[in-house]
Amino acid sequence: MYQDRLTLFPAGSVTLHGRIGNAVRLTVENRLKKVDYAKLVRSFRDHEDRDGRWRGEFWGKIVRSAIRILQVNPDPALEAMIRGSVRELCNCMEPDGCISTYPPEKRLSAWDVWGRKYVLLGLCRYFRYIESDPLVLETIRRTTAHLISCFPAGKRPGDGLWHDGMPANSILGAVAIAARLTGERSFSDFARRLADSGCADSMHLFRESRAGKKPADLGNGKAYEMTSCFEGLLELCRDTGEKEALDTVLAYFRDVVRNELFITGAGGLKDFWGEFWDNGAQKQMQAPPETALGETCVTTTVFRLANHLLRMTGDPAIADVMETMLCNGILGAMKLDGSSWMHRNPTPLAGVSFKRPAGDQIPGYGEDCCLAQGPEALGTAACSAVMRRNDGGIALLFYEPLSLRTEIGGYAFSMTVSGSYPDDGRITIHLCPEHPIEFTLALRIPSWCSDATLETGDGSYSPAPGRFAELRRIWKPGDRIHLTLPMPVRRIPAPDGSSRFALKRGPVLLVQDSRIADVDSPCILPDGEPERRSHPEIAALYQWKNGMRLCDYASAGNRFEETNTLCVWLRGKDVPPVRIPEADC
Repeated sequence: MYQDRLTLFPAGSVTLHGRIGNAVRLTVENRLKKVDYAKLVRSFRDHEDRDGRWRGEFWGKIVRSAIRILQVNPDPALEAMIRGSVRELCNCMEPDGCISTYPPEKRLSAWDVWGRKYVLLGLCRYFRYIESDPLVLETIRRTTAHLISCFPAGKRPGDGLWHDGMPANSILGAVAIAARLTGERSFSDFARRLADSGCADSMHLFRESRAGKKPADLGNGKAYEMTSCFEGLLELCRDTGEKEALDTVLAYFRDVVRNELFITGAGGLKDFWGEFWDNGAQKQMQAPPETALGETCVTTTVFRLANHLLRMTGDPAIADVMETMLCNGILGAMKLDGSSWMHRNPTPLAGVSFKRPAGDQIPGYGEDCCLAQGPEALGTAACSAVMRRNDGGIALLFYEPLSLRTEIGGYAFSMTVSGSYPDDGRITIHLCPEHPIEFTLALRIPSWCSDATLETGDGSYSPAPGRFAELRRIWKPGDRIHLTLPMPVRRIPAPDGSSRFALKRGPVLLVQDSRIADVDSPCILPDGEPERRSHPEIAALYQWKNGMRLCDYASAGNRFEETNTLCVWLRGKDVPPVRIPEADC
C-alpha cells in the first residue's frame, strides 16, 4: 500500500477566511442547499434514463462535492440533506444489487456505467468522511458485485460505447475504492483487469502515454473521461504501491500541464463544449468560432488528479499548478454569489468574450455536469490549503487566511495564517502549541517568486523558489513567522508568437473587464507598479499611472451577462482587435 506524504486534516480542523472560504460559504448557501436531492434520487427509482442520457451522474457528483465542502465548512442543515439523500438512494437498490437510472432493457448501454460510477464514488466518500454506516457499506458491496457480474472475463464496461469506451471503463477508480473499503478480493481483481486492459477501445491508454503520446493523441482525446481513467489507475496504485503506475500518471499530468492547460489554468477545447484535448496550450488563442475553451468538468478532474499526486509525492511543483488553476480557472468559473458555474469558459481568450452560466444540460431536468462538479474543485482546494506531513509536521500549501486546530504529539495545537493573499504577498503565521513541541513546518515558496523573504525568531533569509522552506525546531506558544512574496507584474508572451501578451501578478491573471476599461483596446503599461483600487464586484482592481485598469480573472465577467465582457490575451498598440463572428459559442 502506498503511504501518502501529505494527508488531509479531519473535517472541521481547517477554516478558511479569504476568497476560497467565502466562495465555499456562498456555494453552500446559494447552490448546495438549494439542490432538489429528491429529484436526483427519483431518477434511480423511476429509471428515467430511457433516452440514453446521463441523469445518473448528477447525484454522485453533487453529493461528493457537498461532502468535500463539508470537510472545511461544517453545516448541519446541508449534512442532514446529504444523510437523507444517501438513505433514499440505498433504498433504490434492486434485489440483485443494481442501482441504475436506466430501465432493465437499456442497462449497460450508452452512459449507464458512467452513472453507476458516480453512485459508487458518492457512497464511498460518504462512508469514508461522513458516517461509517453498515448499510452504506453493504450497498457499496452489493452494487459493485452486481456490476462486476455483468462483465465476465474478456469483457469490459466500455466495449463499443461512447468516446472509445473511456467513460464506462473509468469505473476503474470507483471499483478500486470499493475494494479498499470492503476487502473484497474479486473487486481488486476486476480493477486490475481494467487497468491491464488500458481502458480504451483503440489503444492501451497507459502504455501509449508512457511511450510518449501526447494527451490529444490518446483514445479519442476526450479530456474529462480520459483523465478519470488515469485517476482510476492512481486509486489502484494506492493499494498496490506500484511505482510504474504512479510514474505513468505523473507523466500524463505533466503532459497535460505542458500541452493542454491555458493561461487561466483551465483546459479542454475542440468542440462546442470545450471537452477535448487538442494541444490547447498552443491553440488557446486561435480557437474557431464553433469551439469553446475549458469545460469546468475537465478543469475539476485535472485539479483533483493534481491533488492526488500532491498528496502522494509531496511535490510543491504540483501545488504551483494547482494554485494557478484555483486562482483563475476555478474561482473564475463560479458566479459571484456561488449560485452557478460556467460549463464553457470565455471564447476567445484573445479578444472580446463573456462568461456564461451553465444551462439545462438535459432539457427539463435542470442540471448541468459542470454546475454539479464545480464545487468539487472548490472543496478540494480548500482541503489542500494546509496538510499534515507523514513525519508528523505541517505543510502550508496555499496562503489563504485560515485557522487550523489539531493535535501534535498528543497536545492541542492551533495556527493562524493572516494577510490578504493572493492580493498581497505579506503573510504572517502565528503558531500556538499547548506546550513547546518539535516538528517541521514546511512553507511552499512559489516558483514565480525569486526573491521571497522569510523572517523567524532566528533571523531573516531568502528561501529558494519552487521548493518547500522546511523549518524544524521546537515551536513555542506565540511564535510568529513573516513570509514576504514580492508580486511584481509579469509579462507572458503569447504562445502563437503574436504580439499579444498576458499579465500575471503572483498567481493571479490580470485581464480587461468592461466595467473598468474598454475591452480589447491597446494595453500600454508605464513603468512602475500599479495602485490598488476598490470596486463592489471586483476582488482585485489595479490602476497604472496612465489610467490603465486591469482586474483579476476570477472577478472579470462575473456578472455572467453578455454585456459584461473581458479580454485575457491583451493587445499592444499595433495589434488589431479581434472581431467575434455571430457564430461564436
